[in-house]
Amino acid sequence: MHLKTDFDGHPIAFDLTGGEKGDAPHFPILLGLGPDVDPRAAMGDKGYDSKANRQAARRRGAVPVIPYRSTGISKPTFFPKAL
Repeated sequence: MHLKTDFDGHPIAFDLTGGEKGDAPHFPILLGLGPDVDPRAAMGDKGYDSKANRQAARRRGAVPVIPYRSTGISKPTFFPKAL
């Protein structure tokens, strides 16, 4: 289950997939689900780590807050851990 929530953690929408499906391809789908809102940040766990997902969040005007995998090639020097 891929869950979209508001900043307080209240559910807005979800995308139900099989357990064998990867997380990353469903991130753009989650951005488009639910009411017409303009998110300020798009948060996800390391399963959503991809350049395409970060670009999808930026296209919607949201700051991507997705940790980089330890095996990643290029990681930024700054990550907003407080969020």
